[in-house]
Amino acid sequence: MTESTLAAQLVQARQQHTLIEDLESVDIPADANAAYAIQHQVLSLSGARIGAWKVGARAPGVQANGAPIDATLVHESPANIPHDSFFRVLVELEIAFRFKYALPPRDEPYTRSEVFAALGSMAVALEVVDSRFEQWPNLAPLAQLADSQNNGALVVGKMEPYDVIAPSFDFLSPQLELMFDGTSILPPSTGNPVGDPRELLVWFVNHCGAMGHAVQPFWTVTTGSYTGARRIEAPGVLSGRIDRIGEIELTLS
Repeated sequence: MTESTLAAQLVQARQQHTLIEDLESVDIPADANAAYAIQHQVLSLSGARIGAWKVGARAPGVQANGAPIDATLVHESPANIPHDSFFRVLVELEIAFRFKYALPPRDEPYTRSEVFAALGSMAVALEVVDSRFEQWPNLAPLAQLADSQNNGALVVGKMEPYDVIAPSFDFLSPQLELMFDGTSILPPSTGNPVGDPRELLVWFVNHCGAMGHAVQPFWTVTTGSYTGARRIEAPGVLSGRIDRIGEIELTLS
């Protein structure tokens, strides 16, 4: 299976709602650049446009990764999505951002201060984690990266002004809630693996620039889970809140 074939199979899995049953070692992307190329080939083969991005890392200082999200998979809260439209459903409560203006590619990397100064708004987000591979989660990380880094959908709450909230907001330990059918599904401890998720945005802007993409102000960029991935086995109503930012709701029908 060439990388091009893998992209075609990922498109087929999405369009026909059928899992890719086998992935041999020779089929795994050779490196992150190959995986990122497959991400964009999937979008191109699908005739999709980018509506959002997901970025994340396992710990502070660890290499980040990201994936574009098809605009048709981005939903405003309150949202209603059939549970059986996914292969499996895991949900993550996150903070998402938008920029005030476009950040075009350039020779010089964007600095942290430039990226932070360009932030325009922020919102509560709920990512549905899914995979098109039967073997998931026992799957090579680069294959997961090629598959939109396991994105199934993104629900976004009301955007609030960044400059109003951010100066006194606790990005490390915000007060939050995550409920399923009225029962809390928060883990014993919460927090983003990288600490302050805004640090990921510096990598994101320069990652886009390296690929020749201008960061667009209409893109929503979600920045990793504060709750880990919580598995949802049946239809029901998910509701979440991050203090001072807002609330979010997803009905899995």
